[in-house]
Amino acid sequence: MSLRIDIGWLIATLLVSLRVAAATMLAPVFGPTQIPAFVRVLLAFTLAAVFVSAIPVSSVPITSAIELAVAAASELLIGACLSFGFLAAYAATQVAGRALDVQMGFGVASVINPSAQGFSPLLGTFFGMATVAVFLALDGHHVLVRALALSLQSTPPGVTAYSSDWDAVLAQSRVMFTFGLALAAPVMFALLLADVALAMLARSMPMLNVFVFSFSLKIVLGLTALAASIKLAEPLLTALFDTTFHYWEQAVVRP
Repeated sequence: MSLRIDIGWLIATLLVSLRVAAATMLAPVFGPTQIPAFVRVLLAFTLAAVFVSAIPVSSVPITSAIELAVAAASELLIGACLSFGFLAAYAATQVAGRALDVQMGFGVASVINPSAQGFSPLLGTFFGMATVAVFLALDGHHVLVRALALSLQSTPPGVTAYSSDWDAVLAQSRVMFTFGLALAAPVMFALLLADVALAMLARSMPMLNVFVFSFSLKIVLGLTALAASIKLAEPLLTALFDTTFHYWEQAVVRP
């Protein structure tokens, strides 16, 4: 009894695993630093093997090491384009968190964010955790798997010449600023009113140390406004991920 390995299937699986790794391991929800590298590699290779075995893809034959290297780079680029959809949505929460941290006086405080592999704003970390929870609640991870499957049908493994919808990439780039400011808008408006009131108080009561008094007042007011606006954040996060799902539909287009 001899074991026979289909070289074409193995090469296709290796190429697809690069696409899956770039699409999943760059996203904070799939690639936290606590997960061992071996588990991540095993997950990418397992998903790639399932895709190649279950989806009838017409892989391009590889005849040289140079073609293999170019095809591997193309797979990484395709996966990165898919991962960018979620990264832009996640960055919108960091924009909102940073804006609120500066307004509330938390700008000097930061916490370690294992997903970003560094320090993140205090409220940005809170928004990021809420974003991941909403993403999973909307079955976004299933949508990403379906997007990977569709990308294999439109752009088979080994294709070195493909075109991406760069207009969709630019549109998704604008999402982080638009939705980031929308998430922070209710609290920023409340803090703006507080700044106006404090300015009037400083003019009418010069002996009062408004600068020191404003720290505690803006923190309490900001957290209260944030708690009151949680209901408003749910439809915004849903709309944010709707743009991500729409971007995944346009991310990779075969020429």
